[in-house]
Amino acid sequence: MKKSDVTCPECGAGFRRLELQLGPGTTGEYRCPVCHEVLEEFEGNALVAYRMTIQPSIKGIRD
Repeated sequence: MKKSDVTCPECGAGFRRLELQLGPGTTGEYRCPVCHEVLEEFEGNALVAYRMTIQPSIKGIRD
């Protein structure tokens, strides 16, 4: 299992990213639930999960 931290470049939300190399994963993409910026595109090589750890400030979202 790989762990890493990801920050949305658009709104500044912070996420913990977990990756498991167990069997086939899912294809598609993960978007920030706050601003809908694409954070990652999945090719199906691993199972990936995101969990928000830092919410962006309201000021950053409105600008």
